[in-house]
Amino acid sequence: MTISVATSSAEMERLSAAREGWRPIQATICGGGNGAHVAAGFLASRGIRVNVFTRQSKRWGDAITLSTEGSSWEKRGTITGALNLVTGDASQACAGSEVVIIAAPANAHPDLLRAVAPFVDDGAAVGALFAQGGFDWACVHSMGSHVNRVGCLFGLQNIPWICRINEYGKSAIVVGPKKKLYVASYPVEQRNEMALRVEAMFDIPCGTVPNFLNLTLTPSNQILHPARYYGIFWDWDGTKTYSKAELEERKGLTLYDNFDEFSAETLAAIDNELQQIKLALLQRFPQLDLSSVFPIGQRVKLHYGEDVSDTSSLKQIFCSNIGYKGCPTPLKEFSPGRFGPNVDTRLFWEDIPFGLCILKNLAEMLGNFPTPTMDFLIRWHQKPMGLQFLTPEGQLNPQLLERTGAPYKYGIHCLEDLVKTCMPQALLNYKHPRARL
Repeated sequence: MTISVATSSAEMERLSAAREGWRPIQATICGGGNGAHVAAGFLASRGIRVNVFTRQSKRWGDAITLSTEGSSWEKRGTITGALNLVTGDASQACAGSEVVIIAAPANAHPDLLRAVAPFVDDGAAVGALFAQGGFDWACVHSMGSHVNRVGCLFGLQNIPWICRINEYGKSAIVVGPKKKLYVASYPVEQRNEMALRVEAMFDIPCGTVPNFLNLTLTPSNQILHPARYYGIFWDWDGTKTYSKAELEERKGLTLYDNFDEFSAETLAAIDNELQQIKLALLQRFPQLDLSSVFPIGQRVKLHYGEDVSDTSSLKQIFCSNIGYKGCPTPLKEFSPGRFGPNVDTRLFWEDIPFGLCILKNLAEMLGNFPTPTMDFLIRWHQKPMGLQFLTPEGQLNPQLLERTGAPYKYGIHCLEDLVKTCMPQALLNYKHPRARL
């Protein structure tokens, strides 16, 4: 059952303003990775005053230059954005910003949110460039009482572009821009307004997803990367190494566009377990809207549109997507010409503790129904990480919860608390202060 919420006159005024091309005068980008570089440079090129909050501020220049060559944005040419301020001081970075955007892996969200929380202007919007891993839970928990001053929390379902840094602090490359973005908000009643604002900022059409739980369940990375990495390195024992020729033979030098059948089968199996979590949640909360939790193949087609030229199978959806073209598989060279998995990447430290561990926690809260593929991939990845997120008995390790994004970490132990940030105000049994946070 879908609950419709009446649009107030104030909401209509906000939507009208957003439709006319609302963009913030000033925005703060928090982070120093690929997405932070492109977000900072692109927003600055749109006439927005951009502050960057990063630990490595001394490595940044006065502007970011973005190359679009070979992407579907190639006709836009080179994009350059002059930055207003780059600093490691959160108070300076946030002062005066109408929007604060966290552009970092999910494992960095709590620390960044704690850092900026005291300095976010009253009524400012706080969002994530990529809201994997329970961003709403992290905000409420990490920002403490400061969250009550926030005008809106928002998060994108996927980063607007596949991208990579060219020269740190100075230039980056846009590889695969999304055809459409999707945003969730809390309160959920503000999602239409935030979609229009995101569209005005990023110049990409933006739709909405009903709530943050749709985002927590559907970022592709948390199931895609573990399945694909195992598909390439299935026989890795922690010490085995591979030549480039051997990796080429098993189609493992690029992460997406050489997708093989084994990787596709593994991905389909774990995606099926995710869909079972969705169905179990809907059985408990029929009024909960999870309509954007699509199967992985449908999701990729939706986000990349005509960039996907062959939709005949899950394997071909990845192989034929020009938005995925050329992304190298993260590798570590252990000796000259001999390579293996790079454990020191977000494929391990984000997609496991802030991806699969969250899904496993949901399965536990819903009655411990079996998730064999998920369990196997957590164990396969945790071994080289030197951690035990999943015990031999198949339960999340309570001693490592603090290193994950699992609901238990944030003090969420019942399903009713889990969905609090995902329901319209009319369905909640308490009144939110000022209809805000």
